Amino acid sequence: MFWSQVRELFEQIVSSLDSHSICRLEHSHIESKLLENRYELLRRLLQTKIF
Repeated sequence: MFWSQVRELFEQIVSSLDSHSICRLEHSHIESKLLENRYELLRRLLQTKIF
């Protein structure tokens, strides 16, 4: 269960980076979103190890 949630978040991140709408964003905004997503992804990965 946890792994599927982690994988889903990862796929969402990849999908957003692959979308056409990302071309309209500034580089700094893209980096900020990646940082937010990275922390959430790492948090969920850690939770899978704990539970």
